[in-house]
Amino acid sequence: MRLLSWMLALMMMVGGASMLSAQEGEKPKDDKVEEKEVEKEGEEKEETDLQKFQRIFKGADEVIKGVEVKQADIDLYKKHSDSFDEAMAEDEKFEELKDKSIKEAFDHALKSEKYLAWAKENELNAEDYLRKSIRITVLQFKFQVEDGADEQIKQLEEAKNMIEGMKEMMDEETYNESMASITEGLELIKGMKEIADGFKAANEEEAKLIKDNLDA
Repeated sequence: MRLLSWMLALMMMVGGASMLSAQEGEKPKDDKVEEKEVEKEGEEKEETDLQKFQRIFKGADEVIKGVEVKQADIDLYKKHSDSFDEAMAEDEKFEELKDKSIKEAFDHALKSEKYLAWAKENELNAEDYLRKSIRITVLQFKFQVEDGADEQIKQLEEAKNMIEGMKEMMDEETYNESMASITEGLELIKGMKEIADGFKAANEEEAKLIKDNLDA
């Protein structure tokens, strides 16, 4: 959740800078900046951070349905994760899909000669190892979001109230940009919390294993 903390700090700085701008008088807009803004209006809207998370995790619950991890699974994950990454770096399609969709990357890997050869070489059940690795990754994400989401939402709400209280000291553009950034941050963290809540909760053993053995 460091990204959202950084966003909050940045928005505080923007608010402070806008106060100075208000005191010094509003500076005229640069013609080149106006031209760029006009150009952007005709461009296709860029995917938001929340939409990226939603896309990446869509269907992941199907992949890990009924999957539970034990100490042996955690040990295998830790032992082979670096080797897995090295082996799959040679599979261009997997490299493309891993940042696009967990489910699509999973489906591809089970047909990948690179992955199947790697699993055989390391005496692993290819499908079982991959499903449990994804379950571990999803639980790490779930724990990290759940541990920080409420506090981040509180901080962003406070920042929103602070910017609102400074509205009279800010020029309209800076105020609108600041409020839009905070709103986007709130939508992101609330959306991530919704994604995390959608995954099956860890049982007591899984929660202890992951929190004791991994960075979660």
